[in-house]
Amino acid sequence: MKYVVLSPARKIICFDHGEQVAQYCDEKERSDIDAYCKDQQYTYETMSSVDVGYVYTLIGAEAGVCYIYETKDVLKHMKELQVESDLIDATADLFNDRRLNEEIDCPGYLSDVLMDLTPMTVSQLLNPLYTMQNIDEWATEGNE
Repeated sequence: MKYVVLSPARKIICFDHGEQVAQYCDEKERSDIDAYCKDQQYTYETMSSVDVGYVYTLIGAEAGVCYIYETKDVLKHMKELQVESDLIDATADLFNDRRLNEEIDCPGYLSDVLMDLTPMTVSQLLNPLYTMQNIDEWATEGNE
């Protein structure tokens, strides 16, 4: 699969693998947290778990988070919105352009489309830690 990520700085970048997306988003988050801690003169060694949680929440609220989308879902949504086919083709070309191996400014039209979609989470990209298989099996066995 191919993914497009919209960064908190409103830049986009594409990746071929979920692990790459997770690493990119983690680096962005860590960079923001490190900058905030340096600015506030916090040190990780003296922070409690509550302090760390507070900083994570604050950074997410202030700096924003990475928004992750599958490129095929973006193109499908553009078709559903009846966007001009030339613009859909241009977006598909952009997603396959080597320039998107590095961050570029997100085109305005694409930003509007992305904000209309529900983004994925990093945990959805990686092998899930927990599944609901046991609950689903229980419900299908007539135990409802």
